[in-house]
Amino acid sequence: METVIMIIVYLLVIGVFLFNMWLSFLNYKNKDATIPDVVSDVYDTKSYKKWKEYNMATFKFGIVTKTINLVIFLVLLASGLFVKFEDLSEQLFSTTSLQILIFLGIYYLIHFIIGIITDYYKSFVIEETYGFNKKTHKTFIKDKIKSFILTIVFGGGLIYLLFTLFENTGAYFILYAWISLVVIFIFVNMFYTTLIVPLFNKLTPLEDGELREKIIAFSEGVGYEVKSISVMDASRRSTKLNAFFSGFGRMKKIVLFDTLIDKMSDEEVVAVLAHEVGHSKHKHIIFNIVQTIIMLSVYVGLFALLLNLPIFNEAFGFDSVNFGFTLILFFILINPLTILVSLFTNTLSRKYEYQADEFAAANFNKEDMESALKLLARENFSNLTPHGLYVKFHYSHPPVAKRISAIRKVVK
Repeated sequence: METVIMIIVYLLVIGVFLFNMWLSFLNYKNKDATIPDVVSDVYDTKSYKKWKEYNMATFKFGIVTKTINLVIFLVLLASGLFVKFEDLSEQLFSTTSLQILIFLGIYYLIHFIIGIITDYYKSFVIEETYGFNKKTHKTFIKDKIKSFILTIVFGGGLIYLLFTLFENTGAYFILYAWISLVVIFIFVNMFYTTLIVPLFNKLTPLEDGELREKIIAFSEGVGYEVKSISVMDASRRSTKLNAFFSGFGRMKKIVLFDTLIDKMSDEEVVAVLAHEVGHSKHKHIIFNIVQTIIMLSVYVGLFALLLNLPIFNEAFGFDSVNFGFTLILFFILINPLTILVSLFTNTLSRKYEYQADEFAAANFNKEDMESALKLLARENFSNLTPHGLYVKFHYSHPPVAKRISAIRKVVK
């Protein structure tokens, strides 16, 4: 039975890898498809050639990084190094909770070191070559240190909490773990912009002027109260454009990238914000929270089930259930389920995007909405011809051509 479990795990790991590689290859190969007429003016000939080169570079980079991660995991699994991690953690500490944290800490450290190398190459070779990277080496190092500390503090704290609940709540572990994760998830959603973003970026209130007046005027016109509009110094790291809402209720905040303000007209910025307001009007944030809470209940239940099946640990050399290894194995085993779930969640997300676009086009200006989408596509080097199957599994937003076609059909 243990041999069968080992084979199943290996097949799942390799199978998911090959499936994702296949999807990426289909998407890459589709780069030569005919560009839809509605977005034929996004790139000129020179820019589109540059996009194809960028697409090829990111495609190759993705293959290399995913292969590296696969090989590392398979080596750790097949060589019995995970058991060695357990032995080392037991030598260092007598407390089980600390042993678990050290066990997972070693695994995280391996990936963190590999991540430094791959992220450095992505930022300072690929993104730098195509004019996107604005990070300095100092900023890169500071970001990595902050990310490491945050992961150790919050990630370690979360694991310690879950293990403590597992040790002390018995049959009620699923309930208490689910409640804890839901509370943490909602807290992060409410305070992400207030607590986390400022650790990496500077947020400043949008200064008084025409742009702020136009945003306020639009918001009041559609009955949406704007409490906070912040500008993020995204240009310190990249030239790419974005804007986002965070939180809900009284904690909701609008955040604009400074690159967005610099490269768009006031009307285009308002069009982007109108789209975000559309999400709020349609209660998409609430729906996404409910969806996540439902998925958390499924994942917690599956994790608890795995904790009660010691044979999955024993198949890889452990004498009994190791909470840390079970957590790692859990994320591997749910990958096929996650892929299937992504079909549903991404379909729903793309529907939400169409609804938000329709709201913006109906309540503001279709032409500004269209020009804003084209500018976002151009500046962010968006794929104008993604493969349909890749879109189904990986796109939370519809391709820009389909969004613009839908916007043009909106009747005001």
